[in-house]
Amino acid sequence: MVEHEHVSLFGPAECHCTDQEAENLALITRYRAAKVADRKPFLAPDYRRHRAAFQNIGDINGVHHHGDDAMVDRQNVVLDMTAKDDKVWAIWRVVGHHTGDWYGLPATGRPVDVIEAGMWRVEDGLIAEAWFFGDELALLRQIDLFAGFGTS
Repeated sequence: MVEHEHVSLFGPAECHCTDQEAENLALITRYRAAKVADRKPFLAPDYRRHRAAFQNIGDINGVHHHGDDAMVDRQNVVLDMTAKDDKVWAIWRVVGHHTGDWYGLPATGRPVDVIEAGMWRVEDGLIAEAWFFGDELALLRQIDLFAGFGTS
C-alpha cells in the first residue's frame, strides 16, 4: 500500500484505496500544498482546466485569471478528499486576505474564508484535467461587495 494522508472532516476512516488511488491522493495533496506559481510540475503537458473556482466573477469582469498576489497569505485547508480510479475529489477552505486583483476585483485587504471544491483526473502520475467550484457569494460578501445582499 502506498503511504498517503487520508483527510476527512468526518474523522478517521479506514482507507480502502488501491495503490493507484493512494498515489493520486498523494499527488493532489502535494499539488494543493504548492503555491499557484509552483504547480506546473504537477500538470500534464496537455492539462485542461475546465472551470476555475471563481470563474463567474471573472466572466462578469471580463478577467479569466487571478494574479498570484490575489491572496499572498492564501492557505488551502483540506477538509475532505477521496479517490476512485483516476479521479480525486476534495473540498477545502480558502483562507487568507484579499491582497491583489482577484478576477478583476481590486484588493480590499479584507479576510477571506470560503469553501472551494475540486475534481481532478490523473493520468500517468500527472493531473490531466481539473474542475473547480468556489463559493463566490460568500467571497463577495466577505470582501464587502454584497454586504447588504440577503439581509432584512
